[in-house]
Amino acid sequence: MKKAVSIVIALAAIAFLHMLDPSPARAMHITEGILPLPWAVLWFAVAAPFVAWGLYKLKRLSSVDLSFKPLVGFMAAVVFIISCMPIPVPTVGTCSHPCGTGMSAILLGPGISVLVASVALLIQALFLSHGGLSTLGANIVSMGVMGSYAGYLTFKALRGLGAGLGVAAFAGGLFADWATYFATSVELASGIRGEWPFMPLFWKIMIAFIPTQLPLGILEGAITSGVIVLLYKRRPELLVKMGVIKQAVRDKATAGRGRIAGLIVLSLILCCSPFTTAASEKWQGVDESVVGRLAKEHGREAHKPLINTDQGDLLLFAFLLAGAAGGFVAGYCWRSLMDQGPDDRMD
Repeated sequence: MKKAVSIVIALAAIAFLHMLDPSPARAMHITEGILPLPWAVLWFAVAAPFVAWGLYKLKRLSSVDLSFKPLVGFMAAVVFIISCMPIPVPTVGTCSHPCGTGMSAILLGPGISVLVASVALLIQALFLSHGGLSTLGANIVSMGVMGSYAGYLTFKALRGLGAGLGVAAFAGGLFADWATYFATSVELASGIRGEWPFMPLFWKIMIAFIPTQLPLGILEGAITSGVIVLLYKRRPELLVKMGVIKQAVRDKATAGRGRIAGLIVLSLILCCSPFTTAASEKWQGVDESVVGRLAKEHGREAHKPLINTDQGDLLLFAFLLAGAAGGFVAGYCWRSLMDQGPDDRMD
């Protein structure tokens, strides 16, 4: 059964990324050339200490607990895969993508979650024409730093107030997504405003994001909650070790919720794939319809990627390789996480 699940995850990830239309309209967050050089450098400077802290935390935790590595590998693959997936929002005729940083922050801590997001963003900027190298610092700050810390602090605050695990995880995923686009609005308004006052432009960008990111945040909250509850059902001792929960309690009710959560997560992702394909042909990504459009209005047009794979089948090939690699890592690490001995299993 565990082998079958890992294979399904791997094949699903390959299929998702292969079916996507990898056009510049899907470029993640702030694309190449939109930010003036001084602002681009500033955001790199802001991101650097967070990435350094993540590297330190990863080295320290991995050295004392070998079981930590599969969890980091799994979350890195998940964040990479789902942040490449444009999800259609029919009510406004646009696409956007989940971020995954709320989930990774809850499980790994915000420091390592920033590092995971940084790796995903770097690979996408280098090989998939998503985002940009000059804007990598800004995208790390918005998706990695703001998304991770907002999701983590929301989860911890609600748990401290007595909220259930699923509810707190849902809120963590929700606010991680919304915080990402709040930060993107700040970065974009700061960089492109020219002689314009900051606040009116900031609110203009924020309001433009709301119709798309409001439902997408809810979807991300559901996915985050499902994964956390599923891990609680399968590996509660792992959540105790990571400080997500204080005590592992296994019972039949928990098992039932875990199975339901797992089915919800898989159903949400699998059901999105056909709509994703159709949407890629009909609707622009929110980063094109909002970020690109508003930047162009203020004289900051996006440039071609510094490493331009957006050349016919070359980009399709890059997406296929990315899906294969991400799917293999996710499936392999998931199997390692779910591999329990007889003493760990429920009766």
